[in-house]
Amino acid sequence: MKRLLLLMIPFLLCGCSHDMNRQEIDEVDMIHVLGIDWSGENYTLSALYSIGGGADAESAKVDIIQASGNTVYQAYENLKLKNKKNITLAQTSYYLIGEEAAKNGIDYCLDFLSRDETIKLESFVYITKETDASTVLQDGVENELLINEDLEALSQKQLETLTRNDNTILGLLNEMEQSYSSILIPSLLYDEDSFLIEGYAVFDHLQLYDYLDGTTAMGVNFVKNIVRRCPIYISDTVGLLVSNTKTKLKTNVKKGIITVTIKIDFESFIKEVNTEEDIFTKDKLDELTNSQNNYIKDMIDKAINFSISSNLDIFGIARMIEIQNAKEWATAEPKWSENIQDLNYVFDINSKISKSFMIGNAR
Repeated sequence: MKRLLLLMIPFLLCGCSHDMNRQEIDEVDMIHVLGIDWSGENYTLSALYSIGGGADAESAKVDIIQASGNTVYQAYENLKLKNKKNITLAQTSYYLIGEEAAKNGIDYCLDFLSRDETIKLESFVYITKETDASTVLQDGVENELLINEDLEALSQKQLETLTRNDNTILGLLNEMEQSYSSILIPSLLYDEDSFLIEGYAVFDHLQLYDYLDGTTAMGVNFVKNIVRRCPIYISDTVGLLVSNTKTKLKTNVKKGIITVTIKIDFESFIKEVNTEEDIFTKDKLDELTNSQNNYIKDMIDKAINFSISSNLDIFGIARMIEIQNAKEWATAEPKWSENIQDLNYVFDINSKISKSFMIGNAR
């Protein structure tokens, strides 16, 4: 019996090997960007893929194919039927979700993807603000833009400002497991043949609720401790660059009152001086330090005001309370949506202006 089993194994392995390699790479169209739209009746997928280049998008022209269905999965199957060659999401690095699809619910958009074993979990998801994903992709191709390369540059550009990108498939699927805090996804603005990240799309119960502008989004990033650098403009006289930031959140629940202490420490460098006044005196540096602290506080205040007016937890405070005040969270959890507007925020912002290097003579 053992011998029979051993004899069968090579045949089984050969069968698997044949199945996995029955298609050469030039027989498959690699989708690089997938757009997902909702019309109110069905979903439309727009797939940007290489023509005759296999996995190498740079050595091939790109084209778009579209198909619709009652669900994303059905639309994808129709996409496969419509295309001459087989298609795969194995090389898809970017998923663009149109505004209407986002309003209908990102769970409907991402469920099929979460069950496809071939997708890359580190792929990025963006919301196309005020337009459909298909419009962005079609215009991009018509204007001969290298869309997948532009999106790659955009994701890398994010890391110049932030310490990490949270808008991956894996990150969003993890966020969808909880229901107390809002999901934030970068909103993509297509304007004048270029792509621009303009803040966040804010979701309430997995449906698009509103957008945060760039300044308000940066306030959220400071609270979440993911800021790598941030420019500060003190009127039109002094420009600074924030670096080495560190944020700590501490929650406290006492007699039903929830207090959130936001402690931020950061350094900044002077990048521009447009005044004849000597700003390097102790008094002037103290004044600038106070101004930059208020600048950061104002950004966070904008985010807090949005949270209060929308009654949405955009900072992930619920998870912090659950971790830091587990016993009190059991009492606060049932009425959490009612408590968001009544959160008490306390600021502790400290900073210093580091040495600024100059080339040439000072004024």
